[in-house]
Amino acid sequence: MKKNIIFVSTALWIGGIESALVNLLNSIDYNRFNVTLLITYNYTDMAHRIPKECKLIIADRDKLISFKEPYKYSRLFHLLEKPQNASRFRLFIWKVLCFFFKALETRLYSKYIKEQMKSEHFDTAVIYSDVVAETAVRGISADKFLMFYHHGAMRKVYHDKYGYKKSSKIITVSYSQAEALRDFRHQYKNKIIAINNIIDVDDIKERSKESIDIEFPEDKFNIVSCGRLSPEKGMDLAIEACKILINKGYANFKWWVVGGGPIEKDLTKQIETFGVEDHIELLGMQSNPYPYIAKSDLLVQPSRFEGHSVAIMEAKILGTPIVATKAAAKEQIQHRVNGVLCDTTAESIANAIEKVLNDKELLKKITDAIGKEDFYKRNEEILKNLDNIF
Repeated sequence: MKKNIIFVSTALWIGGIESALVNLLNSIDYNRFNVTLLITYNYTDMAHRIPKECKLIIADRDKLISFKEPYKYSRLFHLLEKPQNASRFRLFIWKVLCFFFKALETRLYSKYIKEQMKSEHFDTAVIYSDVVAETAVRGISADKFLMFYHHGAMRKVYHDKYGYKKSSKIITVSYSQAEALRDFRHQYKNKIIAINNIIDVDDIKERSKESIDIEFPEDKFNIVSCGRLSPEKGMDLAIEACKILINKGYANFKWWVVGGGPIEKDLTKQIETFGVEDHIELLGMQSNPYPYIAKSDLLVQPSRFEGHSVAIMEAKILGTPIVATKAAAKEQIQHRVNGVLCDTTAESIANAIEKVLNDKELLKKITDAIGKEDFYKRNEEILKNLDNIF
């Protein structure tokens, strides 16, 4: 008899966590599992990549999509959303409102989901995003709960006691992340395990062949960075590193940044202030980043925090050499073997790129090492580990 599994996450917008989820859904054996995905926001940029065997439920607070009845308290939810560019007084009012009403709204929304799904029961519920942990625990009927933890930073905002208490296993996506989480939430240390993200090797290779509007100049060394434009991804460090390289006399390179996010305007201003417009360019969010990675001479991942970098795995699959901060890839990269590691500073990132620019033998050595990695075998081992806990 097939097992019934439900994954609960926030949305299917374009991002590393969402890519990892889609890759996992495409790797599951649907002869053994009935799979449902429930998302709490109607953002479906990646929905077309979900296999047809997976049932998608969109439990949006504003729009009636998958359920029979609308959610009645969407105004309360929006009242509790953090205001942007607000005064200190407005932020104070928002914090007061959250203190009194946030828990109430979450319970009302969880009750709504429970009522709409009262005929559904699952063997396993997988909480894929910490943001929806309490909603999943209160709203989903399941014999067993599992919870994923994707973040590199140990910050209170990323942790949900409801999910931790209810789940039989808390799954981190790297071993160092598991150790850090055990220290940070030691009361749950016996539940915490590490299982890397699944990577859809064939899909990445196939989609990397698609055409793009940008022409990478053949007479320049092309660098690409991929990630959400938020502080933890360190794209501001990349811009500063670009300026350092120019000041050292390296002018024959072009740096492309693929991604969108809340600090995009700040990064654009930083590029203008540093006067590096001719050398680094923000391309915005791209539904398919793989052609950019495949066409580049080097992927640079300047993250301040990272769980298990999907972009680094994608670059490996496409045979693109990598420079990454230790915070982004100390488990994924062996220094000067299949990539170059550096500290999380602009100067260290620039120095690492400089090494690659000046050492063609090192670049070839890294490329050759990446080509010998068996990504299919890696995926098989990950699936076996997941099967054992599903």
